Amino acid sequence: MNSPLPPFDSLDNFARSAPELHEVKQLQMDPLEGFAKDPYDEEIATTREIFAPTSALSRSSSYPDPTSAFLSPSGSGGSPYDFSVPPFSEYTTRESRRGLLDHFCNVLSHLIVFKEESGNPFRQMVLPLAQKSPPLLNAIYAISSAHLEHRGLHVEERALDLHSKALSGLQNLIAHKDEGNRDEVLAVIILMLYYEVVRSGSSTVLNSHLRGALSIMRERRGKRSPTSVFLERAFRYFDVASALSFGSSPMSGTILAPTAQDYNAIPDRSAMAAVDTLFGLVADLWPLIHRLASLVDVKRNLEKQEMASPGHEKAANMRSDFETNTSSIELALHQWIPKIPAVVVATENPADDSRLQSILNNAEAHRQAAFVFLYRNLLSQPRSSAKVQTSAKQALQTCLRVVIFSGPMAALVWPLFTAACEAIEDNDRNVARTVFRHLETRQGMNNIVTAWEVCEEIWRRSDAGQGDVEWRDVAQDLGREVIFG
Repeated sequence: MNSPLPPFDSLDNFARSAPELHEVKQLQMDPLEGFAKDPYDEEIATTREIFAPTSALSRSSSYPDPTSAFLSPSGSGGSPYDFSVPPFSEYTTRESRRGLLDHFCNVLSHLIVFKEESGNPFRQMVLPLAQKSPPLLNAIYAISSAHLEHRGLHVEERALDLHSKALSGLQNLIAHKDEGNRDEVLAVIILMLYYEVVRSGSSTVLNSHLRGALSIMRERRGKRSPTSVFLERAFRYFDVASALSFGSSPMSGTILAPTAQDYNAIPDRSAMAAVDTLFGLVADLWPLIHRLASLVDVKRNLEKQEMASPGHEKAANMRSDFETNTSSIELALHQWIPKIPAVVVATENPADDSRLQSILNNAEAHRQAAFVFLYRNLLSQPRSSAKVQTSAKQALQTCLRVVIFSGPMAALVWPLFTAACEAIEDNDRNVARTVFRHLETRQGMNNIVTAWEVCEEIWRRSDAGQGDVEWRDVAQDLGREVIFG
C-alpha cells in the first residue's frame, strides 16, 4: 500500500516549519468512498455463529468483532461428548459473565493499545489480578457491559449495576490501607476511568478517581512491579487527557513526571520496537502536551493579575514568563519527530507496514493538534487565522490517514476533536465526519459520539454568525461532557 507520508528512511527530511495555508492539500469530501479493500482484510471462514447484530467493525480483520463475546459453537461443530472446560471458568461459573470476560480480553483490550507483539498488558497484568479480586472482576464486567450496551446489545446485567458493585468494592479496598493491594486498587481505578470514557460519563467522577489514584501512589510506596509501572504510566496518560478535557492543569506533580527508563531504548532497526504499547509514537511528545495543559491555569492567573493590576511589574513578569514558555513549546513542537530509527529494514508484510503508517499518522495528528491548542487556547488566535487553519487541516488529514491505513485508533479523539472544532470549510468538516464515523465504528465508545455532537453544534453556531464559540460552552449547553481517552 502506498504511503501518504515519506518512507521511514526519509523521516529526517520532514519539514519542521509550519507550511503556509495554501500549501495544505485539499481532500475530497469522503476519501474512503470507493477505497479498495486491503487484501489482508479478507474474512476467514469460521464454523461459529454470532448471536448478535452484524459486525460494527468494518475495515481490518486484525481488530475483533465487538460482538465476539457472544460467540458459541454451531450445532454442526463439536461432539456432544465434548467435556472441555469453558473459557474463564476459573473466574466465574456464570455464562453471561464469562461472555463479558471474553469481550474484555478479545475485543476491548485490543482497542486501547497500539501493539501486542510482546503481549497485551490488560490481559497479562490486569486480568490475573482479577482472579482473586471481586472489585476488579466487577470493574471488568462493568466496562464490557457498557461497551456492549453502547452497541445496542442486550446483556444480562446492566453496566450501571456492575459499576456500583465495583465502586463499593473499591471503597473497601481503599479503607483497608493495605500496602499489598496497591496494584489491585490502581487496576480497579484505571478500569473505572475507561468506564467513564466508554459511557462518556462525569468529569467529577473521573477527577475523583484520578485524585484517589494519585493519593494511593503517594501513600503506598512499596516495591514497584511491572504491573505497577504499567498502571502508573496509564494514569500519566489519563491525567493529561483529563486536563485537556476540562481546561485545567494536570493533577500530577513530580510523581508522574516521565523518566528516561519509562521509554525503552531502541535496540534494533525494527520500527515497531519504537512503538509504545500505551502511547504509540507520542511517548516523548506527551511531556510537551503536559506542559501545554499546565499553561492553561498559568494563562488564567495571568489574565486575572493583568485585570487586577494593569501595568504592574508582577503582571509584566508573569506575561514574560508565559510568552517564554509558549515560544519554547512552539519551537519544540516544530522540532519533534517520532523516534523511529533513521534507517529501518522494510517490513515484508504490507499489513504490518500499513499498521505502522497508521501509528505514525496518529503521532503526527497529536503534534498538529498540539499546535492548534497552543494557538487557540493559549495564544488566543482567532479560528480563522492562518496558523490555526493550517494546523487544523493537517491534523484532520493525518487523522484520516489513520483510518485509511486501518491501524490502531487508540487515543485519536483528542487530536480529531481539537482540529474539528476549528474546521471552517465544508471539505474539512466532511473529513472530520468521515473520521468520526469510522472511529466510532471501530472503537464503539460513547465519548466519540459526544465529541462529534459537540462539533456539529459548534459548526452550526459558527455558520449562524455566533463567532468563535468555545467548545466547553457548547458542551455545557447541550448537557454533555467531552472526555478524551
